[in-house]
Amino acid sequence: MGLYDQVLALQWLRENAAVFGADAETLTLFGESAGGGAVSAHLLSPVSKGLVRRGILQSGTINAPWSWMTAERAREIGRSLADDCGCNATSRLGREGGQTEVLNCLRNVDPKTISVQQWNTYGGILGFPSTITVDGEFITDDPMELLKQGALKETEIMIGSNRDEGTYFVLYDFIDQFDKDSASFLPRDKFVHLINTIFKDRPQIERDAILFQYTAWEHMNDGYLNQKMIGDMVGDYFFICPSNHFANTMAESGVPVYYYYFAQRSSTSLWGDWMGVMHGDEIDYVFGRPLDPARGFTDHEQRLSKSIMGYYRHFAATGRPTPDSEIWPPYSKNTPQFYTWSTESLGRVGVGPRATACAFWNTFMPQITEAHAKKEDCVKEIVPSASASSVPKLTALIRSVLLFVALALYGV
Repeated sequence: MGLYDQVLALQWLRENAAVFGADAETLTLFGESAGGGAVSAHLLSPVSKGLVRRGILQSGTINAPWSWMTAERAREIGRSLADDCGCNATSRLGREGGQTEVLNCLRNVDPKTISVQQWNTYGGILGFPSTITVDGEFITDDPMELLKQGALKETEIMIGSNRDEGTYFVLYDFIDQFDKDSASFLPRDKFVHLINTIFKDRPQIERDAILFQYTAWEHMNDGYLNQKMIGDMVGDYFFICPSNHFANTMAESGVPVYYYYFAQRSSTSLWGDWMGVMHGDEIDYVFGRPLDPARGFTDHEQRLSKSIMGYYRHFAATGRPTPDSEIWPPYSKNTPQFYTWSTESLGRVGVGPRATACAFWNTFMPQITEAHAKKEDCVKEIVPSASASSVPKLTALIRSVLLFVALALYGV
């Protein structure tokens, strides 16, 4: 459902909340994955201002790399889609009235054709062709800039992630490498190849740093461990660390933030053990599915589901997920504490989650990106006075020095 369609639904809810015995002033929106991205978009958008009081973000935030795109990228994808649907956008858009011609053409294309052709611009793992766009109206700027500017004030946030967010997407995109039911042995060369494939659009120095971070150096030839590290990498980069970044930024702005970490491997799971606690696994518990005896969940899982539904109910009513008698500490940058959701350790407070990995993605990697950009500018200045044969050596030398300096800053 489009964001403007969601706005209409939210307006209807506010207008009719009293009919359901609800308070329109405490309207709480929650969503998982892309739904979490949409919730954070509504909290940030001037179009949705005043419609939502609180938000619950399950494994998805607007600042995640898969969750949003620039207007330029959206236009590029739109042109490609129109071309692939036979509407000749590339040639038409350059002349007067061309935009109207393309739109009229697209309105006559079979919807199934559009649905199929859009995937021609799929950018690889989690590189979706349609995402939230910085259009200048609904989302007015880079989401992280909006967060830094304090666009969110009068709200409370409950946010969380699952232990093994990446395994499903690794299997989905690399089905030839992995098996749903059992762990696969991933040799070192294929491990390196997957990293280079997943981050193909990043400079080599960044891919080298990612490889360094996710190599289990004492067991670098353990193929089963390599498989686990690929899953961890995808989960960290696309889900857990963006959620941590969002939570940190919100907390620094003075917004009360409560972070959960879902770590329950369901007894009824049909997926191989290696896939762990997957993206979306918490949804059953949020909606009470374990309470149906026919589903085969354990008594402990039923109690966990009741607890989670209670957290949602209490958060929607008060802005806190637990009563005063139950300690769920708020999340902050200096004390990034999370509240564990599992049958064995419900309520255990931890730090992070994935604190070291997210320090890499949220603090260290931006330094490498910035250093690489400066290096590129430096090379452009030096190249005119350097011989052609010396340029590759010079570039490699600068890259090596930058990586050495970056690793030193990181404390390696």
